[in-house]
Amino acid sequence: MNVSKVLLSAGIVGAITIAGLTTTAFAWHPQGVITKKVQNVTTNSALSEADTVAQAVAAKPGDTLKYVIEVSNNGAADSKGYNDMAKTVMTDTLPAGVELVSNPSKRMITENIGTVKPGQKVTKEYLVKVVSKTNGSIQNTACFTGDSTANDNPQKGCNPAVVTITVPPVVTPPVVTPPVVTPPATTTPVVEVPAELPHTGASENILLGSIALGAMAYAAYRFVESKRSLSSARTQI
Repeated sequence: MNVSKVLLSAGIVGAITIAGLTTTAFAWHPQGVITKKVQNVTTNSALSEADTVAQAVAAKPGDTLKYVIEVSNNGAADSKGYNDMAKTVMTDTLPAGVELVSNPSKRMITENIGTVKPGQKVTKEYLVKVVSKTNGSIQNTACFTGDSTANDNPQKGCNPAVVTITVPPVVTPPVVTPPVVTPPATTTPVVEVPAELPHTGASENILLGSIALGAMAYAAYRFVESKRSLSSARTQI
């Protein structure tokens, strides 16, 4: 009786051990990994992983950024497909401060990658425009999900890329006051009138003498006329 129990127990332990070995030998083991990098296309910066603020890529409002996302399977090489990563999906929700160049209204990016074999890497990239108007950091995180082809080894992961936004100061142009141009003063030319007419010598004397004689003759004529008028008036009386 005791021997039977011992044999039964040994059989059960052996079966469990064999089952464990079988499970270990035939389980599928993909190893999914995601990496996200960012580049400032406007400034032609280096493509950087920029996982932290200290590693962030510099940008300013209006710059164009390129995000590069790599989803790979680091599982052991397998000719039978045991270590394939199937049903792989990459998602990326855009944070505030950036918008997709190809479709500014779209905030969620989804890529159905499908099966990724061991050693294979799938790359997706897209452009965004910086629309933030404030200083600060923008972290954009991409994630993936997947599983073994037997649905017994789920895979997932996320990776960020950080950019630091610096808003240039607003420079107010100086007010340029046009110079005041004073028109030249307009002066009226002064015509000098001589104090006396210029003397012309003998001609002048003759003219003056003629004028004097004429004046005297006119005065004598007026005197004679007045006497004549007076005599006529007396005669009529």
